[in-house]
Amino acid sequence: MTRRDLFGVLGLSALALRKAAAADAALRFTALDHIEFLVSDVEKSAAFYTRVFGNTALKNNKTTRRYVQIGAGYLAMDKGMDKGAVRVDHVCTGIPNFDVAALHVYLDAKGVSYRDFPSGKDLAVADPDGTRLQLATDNGWTQLLGGTASPESFPSSGQPVFRPVGIDHVLLNVTDPEKSAAFFEKILGPVTQRNNNRIWFQAGTGRLGLLRTPSGEKAGVNHFCVSVAKFDYDAAVKNLQQAGVKFDPPEIAGAPDLRDPDGYRVQIMGPR
Repeated sequence: MTRRDLFGVLGLSALALRKAAAADAALRFTALDHIEFLVSDVEKSAAFYTRVFGNTALKNNKTTRRYVQIGAGYLAMDKGMDKGAVRVDHVCTGIPNFDVAALHVYLDAKGVSYRDFPSGKDLAVADPDGTRLQLATDNGWTQLLGGTASPESFPSSGQPVFRPVGIDHVLLNVTDPEKSAAFFEKILGPVTQRNNNRIWFQAGTGRLGLLRTPSGEKAGVNHFCVSVAKFDYDAAVKNLQQAGVKFDPPEIAGAPDLRDPDGYRVQIMGPR
């Protein structure tokens, strides 16, 4: 073996070791940072969410996109350009000390395909059903204030119904729960819980769940849940009913299930 061949072998060995180390490492998450969805009427949706969760909102400086703060996270909404385009665009997990180059190495080692966002500062992966999960820096609300968006107020009719703490969880409808679980394990780590035909992963303070797509529904986001400070259930429900908000039967006692103007299902969870 020549000296050049030896260096080549050593170089390949070092690369293999780096890839193995990256594959064994675990990503750390702070929380579910935000959810972005396409809506039929941006102003109407933003007014709804500020009425429910408080009037801390931003408008994108270049587009019609609005953002409503949910604790340390936020909800983003923009106009669906095509008929039938009302849908959740993506869910985002926040990663502390985010390094997109290191994340590339990690995902390559895991064999997970990804697509960088145009900014080059973050990226997204797609589950087996095509639902997108964005991987980005945590504390995204602060990033928005750095030049992406500016404060905007909506007409207020009193105090918000709830005081949001953060995004508690997102439940996804999936075609094959075990196949989807194998995919998310590569990113979020081991399954943390199985209950009620649901598979759960922890992402910092938030959770991502998988449910076999119910009959008559599509793969994608089944619902998202916002954690809030202690509230009076009867008073909150009465307030929302008077505002014309529609409800689903609650899945959990004391946790209202409501529908936004486009029919997105929003669960409200107080302290447990």
